[in-house]
Amino acid sequence: MNTRSETASAKLGPHRYGLILLMGLLAIAAQARPLIAQVEVEALTPGEDVYEVRLTDGSVLFARITAVEGETIELLTVADVRIEVERSQIRVARRAEGTVVEGEFWREDPNSSRLFFTATGRTLRKGEAYIGTYIIVLPFFAVGLTDRITIAAGAPMLFGQFDPFYVAPKLQVLRTDPAEISVGTLAFFFDDEVVGINYAVGTFGTPDRALTLGLGFGFLGDEFSNQPVGMIGGETRISRRIELMTENYFLPGKTGLVWSGGFRVIGERFSTDLGIAGFVGAGSGCCVPLINFSYAFGRRK
Repeated sequence: MNTRSETASAKLGPHRYGLILLMGLLAIAAQARPLIAQVEVEALTPGEDVYEVRLTDGSVLFARITAVEGETIELLTVADVRIEVERSQIRVARRAEGTVVEGEFWREDPNSSRLFFTATGRTLRKGEAYIGTYIIVLPFFAVGLTDRITIAAGAPMLFGQFDPFYVAPKLQVLRTDPAEISVGTLAFFFDDEVVGINYAVGTFGTPDRALTLGLGFGFLGDEFSNQPVGMIGGETRISRRIELMTENYFLPGKTGLVWSGGFRVIGERFSTDLGIAGFVGAGSGCCVPLINFSYAFGRRK
């Protein structure tokens, strides 16, 4: 009787560990050092920084502060419109993160550390996090432990169980203006096996247009493949809210190519990926729909 009980408990172990891990990462994100974003209205001074200014009537302005005279603050919007407001009319002001394109402010992509699925060379900053689902039924979570260390985890959510769950730590080893390079591991934990890939990935370009290249070697337990998997991906922002993406894998031994393409709808916190994927090689097929959702929090706003 005891043996059966112990065996049943062992089989449930990975599910329990997966749930504990996910809850632990959520706790880490909740306790991470808050990133200073909000600026006290009294402390606003002229400068080149772009602020997201929310007024008491609900209006939102992206503007630079050009002058402060007593209780009156002069703003120059990114569309070059000058506006004077009273301090009492400003509900909150935050340094905005993003770029100004032809008089329009484009927010940063809160999911820049990944394409559809694969990691980019970028990492989340300390305290940043997002949670979401791949293809609706595959929940995932990612958090920036430091500015250079990001850890992600997730599992298929089937019948209330987490099986298998995965862990994906990533360390950024190089950060320059045009390039960000990281190394990491993606490991899936089954009942009695660990399957995954060790990889290096680099992203080259700007936040709004970049090429991502990756190379990895798979493993099963303590056995490693001697044939690599290659990846080429890319992203290009075409509007304030739309970013085109592609993610393509060259499988070991010239067995085929997994391709994907689509776009990301970028919101203030919510983002949605929509695309299709297919396979070229023996048993080629098309097309699998890709639908991902994510919600960002803990970000510097």
